[in-house]
Order: sequence, then structure tokens, then C-alpha cells
Amino acid sequence: MREGLVLRCEDSLEGIFTAIYDAFVHKNQMEQPYTDNISIAPGEGCMSLFAREIVVETDARKVERTVYSIQTRLGYSVYDTLLRALCHFDEERATTVLGYLVRAFAKGHDISDYLSDPYVMRVMELSRKVENERQKFYGFLRFRDVGTVLVAQVEPKCNLVPLMMDHFTDRFPNENFMIYDERRKIAAVHEAFHSCVLTAGVELDLKHYGEDAFEGLWKQYVSSMEIVQRHNERCQNTMMPKWYRKYMFETE
Repeated sequence: MREGLVLRCEDSLEGIFTAIYDAFVHKNQMEQPYTDNISIAPGEGCMSLFAREIVVETDARKVERTVYSIQTRLGYSVYDTLLRALCHFDEERATTVLGYLVRAFAKGHDISDYLSDPYVMRVMELSRKVENERQKFYGFLRFRDVGTVLVAQVEPKCNLVPLMMDHFTDRFPNENFMIYDERRKIAAVHEAFHSCVLTAGVELDLKHYGEDAFEGLWKQYVSSMEIVQRHNERCQNTMMPKWYRKYMFETE
């Protein structure tokens, strides 16, 4: 961790946006020119011997003001890019986005064109990797019918549930469904004809449910469509890596 000020926050989008708000408050109070000496550390971690550390409490008002400032001053495209970058698993993602915003508020909404800047380049790289994984999960996610609710389990490398829930809300507006991230214990819960709500601290176990009609249809589809003589394991692993398959019924 670099010398200077470290803002320790909750490891969530709300926690990071709160820390970004506080980072700009501290930046504006500095007497010396800002030199990227403020870091944001989501979650628990070791304290630095050479930096002053402040614990940031998540504040919905600060989150709203931060998001509003980004959207109005830089545009929704920049906001979407930053949101995807913050959903990456990189430990320095929050500090990287902070550095990007310092430059963006100074240069304007065309900040994404300054790829020679390391902060801009890194944000674009993180955003692209998250978007690539999200697009794959749109196709690899599988719902299971557990009675009155459709449930899908995933374990993405990146924090994809907040990014995917609106897509499935638009596709299944009349369904009760849940998208559960086993790795992060968060779930997007959708009640039919209502908005989707993101919930943290969820524990879900579907082992006691038997095979439903959806699972049987997926398995039947794959077995009937495959041309055995053209089976190519290497190509299959390239297009659909094995770590995606844990909750895909047709690969069990």
C-alpha cells in the first residue's frame, strides 16, 4: 500500500462509492497538490505502517451523490464503465477507479480516449474483462424450478449479479426468480411484475431438490444435437471453460 491516506470500506459497491465520496472530500482539503496519495481498500486487510488509515461507514446519501455526479458530469457511458470495473475482483480496483475519476473530472467525459494514462488504461481493461465474463454467463446461466420460484446458482470470478439482474428482469418480468452468487453470498431476488432487489448475506442450498423439467430438457437437447463423430473436447473447453459448468445441467 502506498504512503498517504487509506480509506478502509465495506467490500461492496455501496461501500466503495461512499469511500470515493470521502476521498474527494479529503483531496479538496489537502494543502499540497494531489499526487494520487489516497487509496481505497475494500474489506478487511493489514494496516500499512506508512499510511494513515480511516474506516469509512457506508452511507446511502453519499452513494447517491457520487453516482449522480458521475452520471451528470461524465455521462452514463462512463458510469457503466466504472461500474463494471468495480465489479472486478482486482484488489486495487477501487483505487484505480478513484484515480480515473480525478482525471475524468478534470478533463471531461472524453476521458476514455486518454489510454496513455495508466489509470484510464487499467479501468478500461478491468471493465472489458468483466463485460466478457458477463456475456458468457448470459448464455451459461441455468434456472431450476423449485416450485414457485426459478433459482439460478453461479460462481463467477467477478461480481456479476448486480450487472445481470436487469437483463433477466426484462426477459422474465412475469416470473418469480432468484440469481444466487455462491461465492459472495448475494442474490438478486425478483418478484413477478416488480423490480429486482439485491440482497447480501444469503445462504442457499438446493441439494435436496430433485431434477426438474428444465434440467431434463437441457440434457435431452445436448444429447440429441451433438454429432458424436465431430466431438472436439479442446474446442469445447475453449468456448465453454470447465469452471463455467458447475451449475450447468447438461454437463453433469
